Amino acid sequence: MRKVMAAALAGAALLGLAGTASASTDYPWPPKDVTPVHKTKAELQKQADEFSARQEKTYPRAFRGAQNVEPGPWGGEAAGVFDGMQYMGNTVTFTYKGQDVTTYTQVNAPGMHEWSPKEYCEKYATCTSTVSDHKGGVTVFSKDERFGIVEARNFRPNGEVVWVQSWTQGTEAQLAALATDRAFTFTKK
Repeated sequence: MRKVMAAALAGAALLGLAGTASASTDYPWPPKDVTPVHKTKAELQKQADEFSARQEKTYPRAFRGAQNVEPGPWGGEAAGVFDGMQYMGNTVTFTYKGQDVTTYTQVNAPGMHEWSPKEYCEKYATCTSTVSDHKGGVTVFSKDERFGIVEARNFRPNGEVVWVQSWTQGTEAQLAALATDRAFTFTKK
């Protein structure tokens, strides 16, 4: 709990520094010595179940007081996992400060995410700030005005990228706390 709260508070503090660019999008990508991960459907399902349990535990902490936290099924383009899958995503719905909120989380295996932070910001997103995380990675914040989406995308030294997005403005610190949570990883055995 302390780590999640510390990450949320750090994220909030870092967002306050957004105008002073506390990290660069020139983060080296892809990292050297990326080791691809290939798991069976059973291994991935076990991991998906662990991810959901983690979401049930951390969402009420990251989104202080969130209620009715409901993780959706993990999968790729459709619900469900399959052998050799290199990323998994899901939605989480909950009530926060009296409103219904939905987030989308995607966990990418090492080497799956090809865009560097710089390329992501130049070609694919409107980035608002970039901050170093506490474990050698970098978190890029972006927004999509057309759809009202805010996002935190965490690039990690092992080649993983985890991102969490929301359609609720002002949730960037919470999204960063979740995206930087190392429990969301393909490399755990």
